[in-house]
Amino acid sequence: MSLTKRIMEHQQDQRRAATDIAVKSNVLARCEDHDEVYDPLNGDNVPAYKLGNFLLSLGELNGIFSDSREMTDSIKAVIEDAGMKCHACGKIRGE
Repeated sequence: MSLTKRIMEHQQDQRRAATDIAVKSNVLARCEDHDEVYDPLNGDNVPAYKLGNFLLSLGELNGIFSDSREMTDSIKAVIEDAGMKCHACGKIRGE
């Protein structure tokens, strides 16, 4: 496997973990119909950072994030990338 492919897979693993943390902390929500994540509150990221730091301290994120800063940066990125609602639901409703 090429170095580039490994780096891309690692970044995908980080994004997946950051998204899971944001959803578990209720900062992001996952559409039940389309599995898309969105930011219904468009607000406080702190609960996701706290959960991520807790999981990191337990060693559950070993191999995914090298430190707290890398983890919080990933969480911030997935939250910033999330829309305020599910795009697929909006298309169905004609929004």
